Order: sequence, then structure tokens, then C-alpha cells
Amino acid sequence: MTDTIPRVLIVDDSPEDRAVSRHFLQQIPEHTYAVMEAETGEDGLALYRENPPDCILLDYRLPDLSGMEFLAALTGKDGRVPLPVIMMTGEGNESLVAEAMKAGASDYLPKNVLSTKSLKRAIDSAMARFKLLDAIEEQQRLIVETNRELQQRNTEVQQFYHVLAHELKTPLTAAREFVSIVLDGLAGPLSETQQEYLNYAKESCDQMKLGLNDLLDSTRLDTGKLCLRPRPMAIDGVIARAVASMTLQAQEKDIQLQQSMSPELPLVCIDEQRIAQVLTNLLSNALKFTPAGGKVMVQVSQDRQQPGRVLVAVSDTGRGIEPEQIDHIFSRLFQVRRDDTAIEGGLGLGLYISREVVRLHGGEIWVESTPGEGSTFVFTIPTYNARDTSTAEEKQERVQ
Repeated sequence: MTDTIPRVLIVDDSPEDRAVSRHFLQQIPEHTYAVMEAETGEDGLALYRENPPDCILLDYRLPDLSGMEFLAALTGKDGRVPLPVIMMTGEGNESLVAEAMKAGASDYLPKNVLSTKSLKRAIDSAMARFKLLDAIEEQQRLIVETNRELQQRNTEVQQFYHVLAHELKTPLTAAREFVSIVLDGLAGPLSETQQEYLNYAKESCDQMKLGLNDLLDSTRLDTGKLCLRPRPMAIDGVIARAVASMTLQAQEKDIQLQQSMSPELPLVCIDEQRIAQVLTNLLSNALKFTPAGGKVMVQVSQDRQQPGRVLVAVSDTGRGIEPEQIDHIFSRLFQVRRDDTAIEGGLGLGLYISREVVRLHGGEIWVESTPGEGSTFVFTIPTYNARDTSTAEEKQERVQ
């Protein structure tokens, strides 16, 4: 379409009707139109191909083509008429209106009500609507293209994470083993200072290993390849082992670590290792953000509000989470910040992985927190029933 004088093509086999349309176009004071005329449908299509107009006034009944056939000839491969077409007829039949609009006409005008005002309204409205549709389609095209590029980049990043984690794990494991060998005195006696420094190195290796495992789990989640092996079991043993594994860390920080489990808890169908991973993540965060002298409590009970679920809550008396950060706490790579600075280390993947693992088990996870008083992370797991075994096996087949 041109940005200068709008071009209007009148396709009508009646010289009188073309003259009337031309007259009304000339009477529109705000516009000057370049008017083209065609007596037949084929002539109109030829003019369109030679010098595309900005708008077409199309008679419904032509000697060689019907208005519907003319619209069909204009329709592109995308199924859309490429410019505004106003259908005109001597009849005001509602069925013709519906047929014309369905075929791609922008508007419809009975010839017996044609006037300068009605023609101006129809042309202005049709051209404005068409420009808007063009703009929307262009934006949609750009969005689709941008989304495709982002998906490609995301895939490349995830592949890089996966390869990086795999490539680093082998030398990291070797480095840790050699540090352990030296610490055990197999390479000769060590001074207290040397032992202290090597213990720092060993702890750093362990921390790096956790980070690499998180990267691997994150990429597996994104690609739907995180492997679950659920089976029916009592959850109290999983809780007890997770708490026991964090006891030494709690003692070193002078934090009380306690657990409370309701009696006669029902069985759950879980991947023991993955649920232990969730608990370890939650306990690690609770200990990280709780000051010396504080308390961390793990409570397990049946969900009273929604029967058929076991509820696990990890509470702490730490610094709490600001309200504006609550909605992002389980997002990938998100880290709790204070004064625009990330506090504590880590990759920001632990809570994201925990949320996805809980969801894969059919549960939910959320957090309740009061700044300055502490936080409570809660997750639920459906209780076991006879159908869980087959459902779990089906799910396992899908993820593999």
C-alpha cells in the first residue's frame, strides 16, 4: 500500500454505478483518491496485479466472476485477502453479508444507501482495520521468530550446562580422592596446618560437586529426563535419615535441629533418593539462614485440609524472606537478596529442583515467611494406594 495518495479500484459492470461511486469519492473533503475502474472481474484482477490499490469497491454480481470468486482469486496462500475489499450490491440480503465477510471482505455496502458519508466511513474503517491486522500479524511473526531463537539459545545453554557438568565431574572426583588419600596419611605425615588446608580443599570439592549435580538435575528437568523410581514406603525413615545427615552441620552452627512425626503415618509412593534430596535442600537452606542459637524443626503429619496427602514442614527461626521475593523463591537461579546483593553462595537451583521433584511426585510446595522471625517451607506427597504402582511405572516409562 502507498503512503501518498490512496488508490481505490472500482470493479463494477455498470457505468452508472461506477460513476456514482466515483462522484461520492470525489466529494470526500479530507481525501484525494486515485481512482481506477474495471468493468469485469478479470480486468479488475489484472489491474490489481499490475498496480495494487489500497482498497477495492467490488460489485457482488459481475458478468464473468461473482464477488465470491473474485475474493477467492485474491486470497493468498495464507488464506487471507491481501487488501481491504468492500462488497457492494443492489440487494441488502443478510445472507450475502455473512457470505462476503466469511470470504474475506472487509465491509459490505448496499448501493441503495450509498453516500459520501457511508462510503467514507466504510473505506476509512476498512483501511484502518487492515493496517491494524497487518501490524498485529507482523508482531505475531516477530514474537514467533524471537521465541524460536530464545528456545534455540535455551537448548544450547542447557546442553552446555550438561556437557560442562559431565566434563568437570570426573577431574573433580579425582582431585577429591587424591586429597582424601593425602589426608589419610598414605602419602606421608602431615602437619596440623596442612591437614586444615586440605580439609578446606576437600570441602570445596564437595561444594563444587553439589553445584554440578544441581546443573545436571536442572538440565534433566528441562528436557523431561529426570529419572524417578518411586515405590511404596514409610516416609518417617526418609525424614529421620535426612535429619541425621544434617545434625553435625547444625551442631557446628549451634542450632537446634529437631523432628516431630505424627504416629501411624500412611505409606507414600516416592523415589526415596529424590525426596531425601528435597529435604536436604530445605534443611540446608534453613541452617544457612538461621543464626547461632536458633532452631530448625521438621514436622510430618497427615494433611487435615486435604485428606490423602502427607504434609512435611521445615521451619526455622532465621531472617525470613521479604514479601516481594516470595513469588520468585522457587524460580530457577533465583537467590535471596538483601540490599541488592545476593546473600550466601550457591547456584540458585536447589529450591527450583525441589519444586519440580515434588511436582513430579504429584505434590505441592510453598513457603510461609515473616521477615525477622523465620520461614516455613511446606511440601505435600500423596498417600499410597493400589493405583499408584501402575501410575508410577507409566510415568517412569515416559521419563525414560
